[in-house]
Amino acid sequence: MDPHLLRTLLAKYRDGTATDEEKQFIDAWYDALDQQADNAPALSAAEQTAFVDRHWQQMAGQVSATPPVRRLTGLYYRMAAAAAVILLLGMGWYSYRQLAQPADKSAVISQAEPATLIDRTNPGTKPLTLSLSDGSRITLQPGGRVQYPARFAAGQRIVRLEGIAFFDVQKDPDRPFMVFANGMVTKVLGTSFTITAKAGKPTAEVVVRTGRVAVFRQTDDHTATTNLVLKPNEKATFYRTDNRIVKALADQPVVLRPEAIKTHFVYSDTPVADVFRELQEVYGITIAFDQEAFANCTLTANLANLSLNAQLNMICLSIGARHQTQGTQVYIGGPGCP
Repeated sequence: MDPHLLRTLLAKYRDGTATDEEKQFIDAWYDALDQQADNAPALSAAEQTAFVDRHWQQMAGQVSATPPVRRLTGLYYRMAAAAAVILLLGMGWYSYRQLAQPADKSAVISQAEPATLIDRTNPGTKPLTLSLSDGSRITLQPGGRVQYPARFAAGQRIVRLEGIAFFDVQKDPDRPFMVFANGMVTKVLGTSFTITAKAGKPTAEVVVRTGRVAVFRQTDDHTATTNLVLKPNEKATFYRTDNRIVKALADQPVVLRPEAIKTHFVYSDTPVADVFRELQEVYGITIAFDQEAFANCTLTANLANLSLNAQLNMICLSIGARHQTQGTQVYIGGPGCP
């Protein structure tokens, strides 16, 4: 992390002006560094306290020379230790922990050297594509901002986003990819998805294109298993006002099998049950309907080059039915065909 940026964030935290995302980003970044020393003997709370107290005064002098430093607890210890790594280098946390390691662990110090934090914005009018050290790519929309390390730590890959961006993440089971955005955390191993998290807005949203992603509140334990997992063409919306995440079908589901556009979607007296079944396969969604009621319904239509919503409208119009979306499923209702 850039020492100047870290000092700025620490000063904002001390002054009470840091956002939840800024505090969480420092915490998550420290966790990523800490994973590189997982094999080292854990320090007791007293040892951690003694270490931070010894070095905090020296580090705090570079942040500000104002109020006297008080005894720190909780997240303050973690940020102080992280800052010590940056500002005190050889006197840092990992050097201290290294003393307790066997000689064959000596490579940890060089591996634990912190990466420079890259801070990019897109001031233009066209999408900006950024390549990350692991081969992943971010397509940042105009007005967006991302922060990420020049090289990722051993344990995980962490990115912070403000605005709208599409992520194409390289698969790496040993290093989960995590995006912190407006109070929401999206965690993946390798997939593609779009996140909308505009500064000052009360919501954040992630829409999955390929693969699966786990979604957490920023205050959750991101190492735990979550029941909120998104599949392609599903989205999750985080509402900051009541700290709630809602799962639903994407507003504009995309075709997951592009070849279907050329070879399918043209029907001639085709049982409507077969049409619904094909739409399910092509979009990866669930369409629920009464098979007995619609058993005699058939469809003759060209649905190519239409959105899913337009396709459903045309089908329902031709068979006297209606459709609605609840959560991640589409429901078809109506009297059926005689």
